[in-house]
Amino acid sequence: MEGAAPSRRGGMRSRRSRSFSGLLGGYPGMSKGARERLGEAEDEEGEESEETEVATALAGVPEASEAENLAHSNQPLISQAEPNFLKMMEKMTQFMGQLTQAVAPRDNSKAPAFKTPSMKAPDSIYGAQAHKLRGFIQSCQLIFHNDPANFFSDRKKVLYSTSFLTGRAGKWIEPYLSNISNEDPSYLLNNWQLFETQLFTLFGDPKEVRKAEQELDNLRMKESGHVSLYIADFRSLMSRIGDWGERAYIHVYRRGLESRLLDQLASYPGNFDTLQELMDITLELDTRYHERQK
Repeated sequence: MEGAAPSRRGGMRSRRSRSFSGLLGGYPGMSKGARERLGEAEDEEGEESEETEVATALAGVPEASEAENLAHSNQPLISQAEPNFLKMMEKMTQFMGQLTQAVAPRDNSKAPAFKTPSMKAPDSIYGAQAHKLRGFIQSCQLIFHNDPANFFSDRKKVLYSTSFLTGRAGKWIEPYLSNISNEDPSYLLNNWQLFETQLFTLFGDPKEVRKAEQELDNLRMKESGHVSLYIADFRSLMSRIGDWGERAYIHVYRRGLESRLLDQLASYPGNFDTLQELMDITLELDTRYHERQK
């Protein structure tokens, strides 16, 4: 390192000498001795310039004793700032904890479970009470719709319903219950539609559909009566008959309406596409009629 420094200074002097001498080296009439003296003067000037630059650079650097004094003089400020900094960090930690709790997913495992309103259990089906079978099925379906959390599968629905089968109906279901572990979707205990169909086939009234068709064919709205009652009876008979088709039901429904409603319907352009649309129109017309009668 000590040998490198002179080389650097020598290099700087050499460059400066060559630079300045180069400008005058070709000056006419300058002797060799004059050029040598000029080079020595440039070297001395370069050394003085370098020493000045180093001194200037080191002037801004404090000595070791001065640095220690500066640190001691600022020690009170550091001591005062440290407690405030710690308090600020503590508050930030508390805030982050509160923020984490606010955005964390809530645990609803301890929340009270929603309870649906209690409903009357269906009446037991003995098997020889065909006239009660439809009411039994409807009661079961109401319970299913009222409590979907418990009756979320066909298997849940069928097993619940089988608990009300007694007599002949109870004996019929026994073989299926003995194989209750069967999880085949087509198995009776796992298929509500199949279970319902079998109940009506075995224990329903074989003449029920024919009776319902005859009643619907003869159903008429009473004079000055309310169309809402007519609609209720009509829908009840439809549920016992099955699918006649939309056009057939529209035809039968119109035929049973009171003449005053038929006259008003005649002023409506076009045909009604659905039975529900026709029922809604007649209900609106009938409501206006009874309001005027008051």
